[in-house]
Amino acid sequence: AGDRHQMERRCGRISPVSAFAGELCLTGERDPGHLARMATAISGWGCDAAGLWEDGPVGLAARLRSATPWNRSDGQPVVETGVVAVAHARLDGRDALGRALGLDATDLAVLPDSDLIVRAWQRWGEACAEHLIGDWVCAIWEHASQSLWIGRDAAGNTGLYFWHDARRLVFSTSLKALLAHPVVPRSPNPYRVARQLTVLMDPADALATVYAGVSCLPGGFAVRCRGGRVEPYEWWRPQALQAFDWKDHREYYTVFRELYAAAVADRLPRVAGRPVGLMLSGGLDSGSIASLAAARLSSRGERLLALTSVPRFSPDGATARRIGDEEQGARATARHVGHTDVIPVRCEDVGIVESLQEMLEVHDRPLHAAGNYYWIRSILRLAASRGVCVLLTGQGGNATVSWTGTGFLRPLLRAMRRAVGPRHSRVPWDGLSAIHPAFARSLRLGDRLREIGAYAQVTGHQARHPRVVDFRLARLGSASLGALWMECGAAHQLDVRDPTRDRRLVEFCWRVPDRVFWAGGVQRGLIRKGMANDLPRDVLLGRRKGLQAADLGHRVLADRAAVKAALLRLDTHPVAREWLDVPAMHSTLDQLERAVTPHSTLTAQSVLIRGLGVGLFLTRF
Repeated sequence: AGDRHQMERRCGRISPVSAFAGELCLTGERDPGHLARMATAISGWGCDAAGLWEDGPVGLAARLRSATPWNRSDGQPVVETGVVAVAHARLDGRDALGRALGLDATDLAVLPDSDLIVRAWQRWGEACAEHLIGDWVCAIWEHASQSLWIGRDAAGNTGLYFWHDARRLVFSTSLKALLAHPVVPRSPNPYRVARQLTVLMDPADALATVYAGVSCLPGGFAVRCRGGRVEPYEWWRPQALQAFDWKDHREYYTVFRELYAAAVADRLPRVAGRPVGLMLSGGLDSGSIASLAAARLSSRGERLLALTSVPRFSPDGATARRIGDEEQGARATARHVGHTDVIPVRCEDVGIVESLQEMLEVHDRPLHAAGNYYWIRSILRLAASRGVCVLLTGQGGNATVSWTGTGFLRPLLRAMRRAVGPRHSRVPWDGLSAIHPAFARSLRLGDRLREIGAYAQVTGHQARHPRVVDFRLARLGSASLGALWMECGAAHQLDVRDPTRDRRLVEFCWRVPDRVFWAGGVQRGLIRKGMANDLPRDVLLGRRKGLQAADLGHRVLADRAAVKAALLRLDTHPVAREWLDVPAMHSTLDQLERAVTPHSTLTAQSVLIRGLGVGLFLTRF
């Protein structure tokens, strides 16, 4: 079982919220001090139990936290005969899994999810991933074969970072732990930073992070390491599933609602106790979750706590087609579904620059939607202060339950194709990115865009067109979105769960024909017809979408002293000055100071705030 196995327990009931780190030496001797440094870096993820296991070339460390009261004590690393494992896991479908493993109800009731993963590995090996439903990521060391397997769920709120060279493989659920390893280099990845600034999709670069050489494991991927080889591979491909061809459309809506209700129910606490929260907007995704969750909670005498971001200032960033203040829609949903308390969150306690700095402290990387981080942070903090243990979101809904169908993409894709066609020199990010033009040219971004064909024309309802598949997978957040929410939860002592990213639901939605999403010519037909009786009519059929951070322009002006100080810092930093068009960022602020309009707010979001997030990251080097 190894020559060193330590476990410290301070609480007998451990939740799935946990972190792990590990190192596998491919050649030569392993330094035990490296694992200790990584274990220290993940200490903030769990204060209830800590485990450390080491044996020759491999070492595993785990931290666990008691956020919820229904799991029995989970001793990690899990040490079985010939197998050692660590996991961050919340498994669904435990009864079916238990039957497949030959477990009786008594044994199943007391086994934590991490132990079930080990038993699944012992039964099916790498194929265990196909049998595990829920949010999970794990690392399993098999002594007999001297091999390591690292796997991640299909689409859940999890993440795994790894780095390797010819001598070692280093991995963790926390980027902070990886960066704590003294051998892992800390240098920015130019192409990935450029992609961040330009929102450029590149499927060939799916595993890359903003750190050179450091990878983030996408959903549905695993890494096998044996005989000195480190091999990432894809075990889950929803785009390969065969489409349904049911004659009666009503069958789609019935099955959809049943699967959706099960996904929501599986993400609620198994026993009553601390309140359940929801990030509620005025739209379809979170509103449909509210309907299903509130009904379930009410049956056991509980109410849903809905936290809604509302503007602190006038939502002047919203056009006539967008809703800048979603409180009215959120309250209409709450009244319709019942048993729901709406709490408006105005985020008056943090400035824009402060939120960007906190973003980097939590995630150690800039985020695409950096302009939303201030209100996300406020909701998380308020939820924690109200004693919430599980916080529901619907962030994956645009690619699943409320997918628009490919018809919605055709005008966008044609416009993008014209922008990058052979007779045009413009690129889609002109005027919408803080990237320095010379930096973009040095990376041949325009040429790369044409090579990828990311904006190739799609005609007809080609739901399986490669570019549509890439777009939809990106919206699902194939690599970093799950890790983002896992890290947010850990930073605020919450378990953030997303029913719209449930694997069973995702696979169903991928198999639904495009005509169902365009039911009667109406976009988002699956959710609008499948949830027809669950939401108020104005929310269900509303054509105006909500706009997050609609008062961002005014918030930037309220924080202009800190914004200007940050810009001056970028002016003097060599890497930031070379990679970012800092004068364009200054100009964006000047434009806001002249007038806060939908255009100046959009530019502030995409140029100034995203650029500041990347710039503050670059100042770390």
